Amino acid sequence: MNLQQVDLNLLVFLDALLREKNVTRAAEQLNMSQPATSAALARLRRVLGDELLVRQGRSLQLTPRGESLIDPVREVIAIIEQSIVRPPSFDPAHDERTFTVNASDYVGVTLIRPLLGRLSGLSATLRIELAPVSERYLTALQRDEVDITILPDRLVDPAQLPDCLSMPVLSDRFVGAVWNRHPAAKGQLTTEVLGAYPYLQYRVPGGQSLWDQDLDKAGIDRTVEATASSFVAMPYMLAGTKLITLLPESLGKRVASSAEIVLLEPDMPITSLHESMYWHARRDRDPGHAWLREQIRAVSHA
Repeated sequence: MNLQQVDLNLLVFLDALLREKNVTRAAEQLNMSQPATSAALARLRRVLGDELLVRQGRSLQLTPRGESLIDPVREVIAIIEQSIVRPPSFDPAHDERTFTVNASDYVGVTLIRPLLGRLSGLSATLRIELAPVSERYLTALQRDEVDITILPDRLVDPAQLPDCLSMPVLSDRFVGAVWNRHPAAKGQLTTEVLGAYPYLQYRVPGGQSLWDQDLDKAGIDRTVEATASSFVAMPYMLAGTKLITLLPESLGKRVASSAEIVLLEPDMPITSLHESMYWHARRDRDPGHAWLREQIRAVSHA
């Protein structure tokens, strides 16, 4: 292979192709046209002497050569981004920059929304792209594919992210929530109340939430009548029903009036929610990234 045959745009496409394992999704991510995509794939196959992506049954799979390139290509792209493309200084009032943040909708409301308010009017060239946390969040962090991911501490084993750093940003407690005309609206959240009314459960990819696991371990029975994968949607699902659920207190207080709910003080121990932001150590000295972390830290302290 002649190194002169490989340009940066081709490496960027290769990185997206290896990550997505799908030509169409890689092209969509990079806003590439179909002709440009076909030309880039053909050129990569010719330069590398390998098909890279082949059909097996109804799905597409990376070839062994493609699999072996995932980490080296991402490493090269990340080094170029951090060492060459990024300027040595950062001026938030004038520099153009897009930051990618992966977080839940709860974090979006309680942390990112006030962050946007803090940044409002500062610059027309700064952009925050908020996306949900995917099932491959550990891989995305370790491969340095995202600026910041905000996660519950209990989900993360530091040993799984040896190349990443973190900082606490959120602490919250769980409370009960019901429609403000619910029969239990003027009481407390007790084990009897949880067992007496239908339960709205928060669902996460792969199964139960951490706090539902805690309730199960404590032997607290619930009759699940509805589930939701959006924290923000849950309080709005309670009005006009006898459903009962658990919410982070800060979110419940923020939406109580518009969602027509009341919060119930729990009389049982429920493990609090603590979340941290995580980023790849390679970005630690990036002045723009350091500035963003400081803005998030300031909002979390406020």
